[in-house]
Amino acid sequence: MKKAISRRDFLKVVGVSAAALGLTACGGSSASTAASSTAASSAAGAGEGGSGNDFTLTWNEVNGEDYGATVGAHTFAEKIEELSGGHIKIDLYINGTLGSEAESMQGIQMGTLDIFRGNASSLPNYGAELIGTTGLPYVFKDMAQFEDVAESSLGDELLQSVEDANCGYVALGWLVEGPRSLFITPKVYDRLGKPDAFTLDKMKGLKVRVPETDLMISTMDALGASATAIAYSELYTSLQSGVVDAAENGVTSYMSNSFNEVAPYFIADAHTFGCGVILMNADKWNSFNDTEKGWIKEAALAARASCYEYNEKQEQACYDSFGEKGITLLEVPDIEKWQEACAPLYEKESTEAQDIIAKIQGGNY
Repeated sequence: MKKAISRRDFLKVVGVSAAALGLTACGGSSASTAASSTAASSAAGAGEGGSGNDFTLTWNEVNGEDYGATVGAHTFAEKIEELSGGHIKIDLYINGTLGSEAESMQGIQMGTLDIFRGNASSLPNYGAELIGTTGLPYVFKDMAQFEDVAESSLGDELLQSVEDANCGYVALGWLVEGPRSLFITPKVYDRLGKPDAFTLDKMKGLKVRVPETDLMISTMDALGASATAIAYSELYTSLQSGVVDAAENGVTSYMSNSFNEVAPYFIADAHTFGCGVILMNADKWNSFNDTEKGWIKEAALAARASCYEYNEKQEQACYDSFGEKGITLLEVPDIEKWQEACAPLYEKESTEAQDIIAKIQGGNY
């Protein structure tokens, strides 16, 4: 199948780079106020073919400024304003100002929120089953492979499957967030005997905070942990107070949200990848004409490119900062056992989903 334009070629076309956004390095502070993105200027003739109506779309992001998805959201806002000649603008709210992930997912369905960067692993909970395949544990080898899938015809088919599910969402594009790994508190580290590495047997009974999705709960259950669904906004205090022993997320989110302060032991198990999806309310999407929809899809491509570039740089920067931040990196010497423990989850998927898994793992996309 023919592949879409590559990330590298696309970056040349749209001229997007994370460096140009002027965002702070890994571990910086997060703003808690809403940001209205109105930086782009209108090019001569921009907006031709649009409806002529003005739209301001509300976008909620649960993370702060120092995060790849937020970088992508800013890029989207700049690009759509440029392409539409100022007729379409984005009001971006960060740090979960407009609600948690679950509240935002419901808000998109009900039409009280226009855009949200959700997780593919969450979408089966809301009726879009097929795209959740990308959130299964150990499907992808690394972030580069996920980006390859995102820019392939298979990636486009998975995005289209969300609209086809007729559950109130349209998936505009991907925001590749990188591998998600575990981190534990000092109390748990001491209880486990201060290990130099983290093996699967240490997961037994561990209270791990996960997003409010069936797939993430099933993944932690398969690994022997006790999955605990807690809102993202409550995670820091839950780790601090001992409500949970551990949590899981990408290293950039781990650092930008200062989880290292309360859980300074990072376990590089990469059990799944943050398959971010830009979601829009379906009725809102259908209110645009074809030209406007084209601008929105182009802005989503620009967002994906800048998010990936940012995460690619920041992930290594975060790991490089572990020493000065007092974070201990615990390697996983028996990763094959983790993969084997999660294998039964694949068997529970539909035949169509299993075909997608085979394509991804076989490189046929």
